[in-house]
Amino acid sequence: MKAIELLGVYVFPLIIVAIPLYGWVRGVRVYEAFIRGAEEGLRLVFDTLPYLVAIFVALSCFRSSGAMSLLSRCLETVLTPLGFPPDVVPLLITRPISGSGALAITAEIMRARGPDSPVGILASILQGSTDTTFYVITLYLGSAGIKRGRHALVACLAGDLAGFCAGYLVWRVMFR
Repeated sequence: MKAIELLGVYVFPLIIVAIPLYGWVRGVRVYEAFIRGAEEGLRLVFDTLPYLVAIFVALSCFRSSGAMSLLSRCLETVLTPLGFPPDVVPLLITRPISGSGALAITAEIMRARGPDSPVGILASILQGSTDTTFYVITLYLGSAGIKRGRHALVACLAGDLAGFCAGYLVWRVMFR
């Protein structure tokens, strides 16, 4: 094995041993601190769980009602004349909502068009240009106990739009 591979094999176990050992040497009651951290983590899970259930139910209703496909068709009619590939429009809508759904759309585009095709490259750029906004904002606001986050949601969706636009412009420069 190469030295770098050996380093990779031993770094994680070394960290697992070194951190508690360092705490113990510094006089920290390591086990009690671990238990206290685990309690806080579980409390956080229980505090954010209702918010996560609510967002997943709302997003499922959005998809099941047909509103997502209607929005996709409307965006397609606006974006296609601008040179935006219609195959990628569902990714624009799904990415802020569902990371796994967006990944499935990207994988389907890769399978159908190829990873090195212009459409496949655009899908990859857009997949990496934003995050799952609704999930992230639900988790962060829920854990902080913030009940009204509409301004944060608008700001995050504006950030998604900026990320999508920047990704599209980079793609256009690449394939001009």
